[in-house]
Amino acid sequence: MSLVTFVQLIIQGLNMGLIYALAALGISLIWNATSLFNFSQGDLLTIGGYVMLTAFSYLALPYPVAFLITVVVMGVAGYMLSKGYFYPMFKQNFNPQIILIGTVALSIFVRNGILLTWGPDAQTYANPFGSKAVEILGVNIMPHYIWNVVIVAVLVVALQMFLRGTVIGIAMRAVAQKPVAASLMGVKVEQMVSMTFLLSTGLAAISGLLVAPIIPLIPEMGGLLAIKAFAAVLIGGLGSFAGALVGGVIIGIAEVLFATLVVSTYKDVFIFAVLILFLLIRPGGIFKADISEKV
Repeated sequence: MSLVTFVQLIIQGLNMGLIYALAALGISLIWNATSLFNFSQGDLLTIGGYVMLTAFSYLALPYPVAFLITVVVMGVAGYMLSKGYFYPMFKQNFNPQIILIGTVALSIFVRNGILLTWGPDAQTYANPFGSKAVEILGVNIMPHYIWNVVIVAVLVVALQMFLRGTVIGIAMRAVAQKPVAASLMGVKVEQMVSMTFLLSTGLAAISGLLVAPIIPLIPEMGGLLAIKAFAAVLIGGLGSFAGALVGGVIIGIAEVLFATLVVSTYKDVFIFAVLILFLLIRPGGIFKADISEKV
């Protein structure tokens, strides 16, 4: 294998890894706020891709407008899900296992809603960034790879600035660390949890619309993508912001290299093998966080 080919594979893996990382960031946000794994995250990712398909392809809206509409629609949907579905269970002190099953039920509901609305056939839309590779230093790079990196980088920086430099962001972090203490200090815990779901669902939607030009949209698409996002969370470190990013990149690059150099049929098996290896060697992940039970 030539150096140019190897670099192209790394770039391709980085592109997919950043998409996994966005979904993993959403999972980490929910975990930090509620100590809950949201197993419907993958299907929310999928429906984000379908909303983008509707806005960009069916309604023929300009890509930036369709992008913004998709994120806003899905963010509002996440906010409403928190208010009407999840928080009532938190408020009534449902067993965490029951709430976990509730996320699985939501996943099934969303997936069947996609089937009824958009049908079972694979769908895609024209790549808004063009389908002709750009040559940079002898390496052919697809334009959407470059744009995906730029979009994710801007999102990550903006998210960090929001969480660390705004009143709402600081309140969200306070609820994630000490919900009871935050409540006693006047922070509206329910509102902050809902804002967390809004951000998480928005990130899932962006993951879905970024992956749609690469992988055809099917109702079941989010299931496997979510599993890889969960793997990224566990490899990077449960609840770690940086861990979600690094874990996603590791998953993406490892997947592409294995599929190209070994065999593509068993690339998913390989990813699970990598996850098991990390769990055996470093159970807390690369950026191990102090995890305590929340009251």
